[in-house]
Amino acid sequence: MDEAGTVQDAELEQLRANINKTMAETMKIGAETAKVIAEQRYYPMIALGAIVVSALSAGAVLIAKLL
Repeated sequence: MDEAGTVQDAELEQLRANINKTMAETMKIGAETAKVIAEQRYYPMIALGAIVVSALSAGAVLIAKLL
């Protein structure tokens, strides 16, 4: 009877370890997802800024050539 209790305890410990590992992986994936979502929010502003800077520098080059 004592041996059966030890096997069950070992199985329970393994199940707990697997549950903890799965929870940690889930939390990591959630954090990565939040990071990607935050990056996507700012990407259009960065792209627009790059376009504006490019247009301004092209205009400056044209003005410099005309003068």
